Amino acid sequence: MKKQTSSKTLLSLLLAALLFTTACTGGTGDAETESTNTSTEAITEAITIIETIPETEVETVPDTEADTEIGTEADTETDTEAGTEAPDEPAEIVVAGPEVISFDKNINITSSGSKASVKANDGLAYTAEGYKSVGDGAFVINKGFTVNFPASDVTGADFNRFSICYVSTQPLKGTVTYTENDKAKTDDFFLESGEHTFSCVTTSYLDGIKGKDVASMTFETCNGKDAEFALCLLKTYDYPVYTNTSEDTYYVSNDRYKLGIRLCWGGGINYLRDLENKNVIKGVNNLINQADTGRLVQQSYYGTISEGDYQAGVYNGSQWRYNPVQGGDKEQNHSRIIDIVVTEHSVYVKSQPMDWSLDGQITPSYMENSYTLYEDHIRVDNRFVDYSGMKHPFYHQELPAFYTLSCFDRFNWYDGSKGWTDDTLSYRDDLGFWGDSRYYEDCTFLIKESNTETWCAWTHSGVDYGIGLYVPNADSYLAGRHAYNGSTDSMSGATNYVAPVNTKQLVSYEALEYSYLMATGSVEEIRATFKANKDFSDNATLHENYQSRRVPDSEPSHTPVDKGSTLDLSNPANQGAVTPANNAEVAYDGGRKALKLTVKGGDPNVNVSFASLGTLSTSQYNTLVIEYMIPTTTQEKDTRCDLFVCAGSVTSAIADCCVRKALVKDGQFHTIEVDLSGYSWWTGNLNSIRFDFLDVATTGDVVYVKTIGLK
Repeated sequence: MKKQTSSKTLLSLLLAALLFTTACTGGTGDAETESTNTSTEAITEAITIIETIPETEVETVPDTEADTEIGTEADTETDTEAGTEAPDEPAEIVVAGPEVISFDKNINITSSGSKASVKANDGLAYTAEGYKSVGDGAFVINKGFTVNFPASDVTGADFNRFSICYVSTQPLKGTVTYTENDKAKTDDFFLESGEHTFSCVTTSYLDGIKGKDVASMTFETCNGKDAEFALCLLKTYDYPVYTNTSEDTYYVSNDRYKLGIRLCWGGGINYLRDLENKNVIKGVNNLINQADTGRLVQQSYYGTISEGDYQAGVYNGSQWRYNPVQGGDKEQNHSRIIDIVVTEHSVYVKSQPMDWSLDGQITPSYMENSYTLYEDHIRVDNRFVDYSGMKHPFYHQELPAFYTLSCFDRFNWYDGSKGWTDDTLSYRDDLGFWGDSRYYEDCTFLIKESNTETWCAWTHSGVDYGIGLYVPNADSYLAGRHAYNGSTDSMSGATNYVAPVNTKQLVSYEALEYSYLMATGSVEEIRATFKANKDFSDNATLHENYQSRRVPDSEPSHTPVDKGSTLDLSNPANQGAVTPANNAEVAYDGGRKALKLTVKGGDPNVNVSFASLGTLSTSQYNTLVIEYMIPTTTQEKDTRCDLFVCAGSVTSAIADCCVRKALVKDGQFHTIEVDLSGYSWWTGNLNSIRFDFLDVATTGDVVYVKTIGLK
């Protein structure tokens, strides 16, 4: 496939020119690996970045979902040099990764009592205090170690990003003090143990605000143990702001895909467009649901409920647990971007996530992602380190959390033990809400012991097109549909979800790493893409420090749960089954424990979907049952309702398939039963019902419904 050459920043061009393969050692002391290792650091090319990059070199690719034509500025990046033609196949995809700077770890320390003077790399000079002792080219520190920088060309220059090179025998928490808008400003950061380059943008980076005059840094160990520490190098940068300021999203493209990374939401994926198959489903441009900070495609992990001073919050009526979420928290507070590096077809982001169940509580942890576009797929390399020091229990970890459009109604997966042999696939068209405890088991799909074909996909059952996710060494999937309505809107509350899951224990200060692929197309095209790239990573570390949920090849991995034939609308989790069709508002009334249907104009009606209950056959049921209440305050006297039944080949309301019933208005709950057995159209499976809940109505009139179903 022919590649496009983009007008890129000076940084991108230098990155490509200076690329060389380097093995990186993480905080857990992993052995050296090749660039295809699952570790984000281990796959990263060691790249030296120029110290100052003019802001004018930034390129952003604006986007709107209304874009329909490939080749517009909103869809593709274009070459600014006339007559320049991209090569048919680039020699190598440059994978963006964390900055790596070569440095001499030996520093010269002159100690005088409680203070010391230091000379380090590139003429860096500073004074230090608060140390316990001075060793061979390093300080022994614990708490309150402070480094003070004299005014210099480096520390005094305008900057929005800094890098330090250091050596430490323990993980550290650091604080940098500098000037912003003529006031002292401090930013906190965390450092892994070992010899590393750490780069960090300022907290005002996305706002385009620069700092200057780096005055000092303080350090303390995260675990309370003494550390041998040496600060060897400091660089500051006037760094490009890689974002469209209207939406804080950076786009990267090739001929096939356009990927959006929302930086203010921790660099989670909020946009994916298949440029080759843009018209398969009308109105679909972005395949990712981005309705809030908990959606996206992103990292998310689970730990303890309570330890020491920490206490997790409550979410959706349930006790939650420590839950670093890349996008942000339940109150839509955004996570913090720590660093970003871009190349032509790759983006690296590092972020500090929020704790989902708490309000505005940032976690002591870092997430790293490398997103790389290839000819027919996208590769993502993830890395997570928790600095909380807490001891976490084993728990089901999302690897990753993956939210897509409601219109992709079919969940596909391979449920056998003969992986990659084109064996028969399995699918479900009727999954309910995974967050409802009644359906959780039905939304859980275990993987057989010997199965290596661990991919899944959400597709549109009508046109056989969708998006797939492949995570080697996953143990199960949690998948379902929330408020299913078939929407093509990426901002819709209705969404479909899947998370490949392993039961793992988060271990403070140790990296959790894994990689995955995404691809689009028909089910067989997605499968073929994953098969061709099945050996891209083994994710072997996912089967370390974990509890297996895999099942023997001879045992069933999934047994559908009988969810009954009645929608329990007294449970707010089922509210999504009823959606406004015309002049109606749907809300949950906690006091009455019922769904509240409010008239917003003439001829009010709602659609009732039974998809969360699975297949309801007319051969098994012949009576429709509704438990309802009409308050005495309802103004109109005509309280009849119309029930447009959609069964068999009938998928939308038609006059020939309607039953009219009178309802009682007395402020008490009643049950009506409608015999459907005598109607010719009562055949096949029940699809849905359009409920015209008041025949003659006045705006503001209300009907409450507790249950609706069949018997």
